[in-house]
Amino acid sequence: MPVYQYECEKCGHKFEVQRKIGEGDKELKCPKCGAEHPQRDYSGFNTCSPSASWASRGGG
Repeated sequence: MPVYQYECEKCGHKFEVQRKIGEGDKELKCPKCGAEHPQRDYSGFNTCSPSASWASRGGG
């Protein structure tokens, strides 16, 4: 299951929630203040793959 990052628009609290892909954001509340419908933070993610610097060190 993916982990999604959220930020509460009311109190600014940032938190993570593990949810199924098709579950969506409905019925989600801020764990700090209880406000409904926190904003999902769309951040990038990191993958493990060879890079140019790795190859230059003799790794590839």
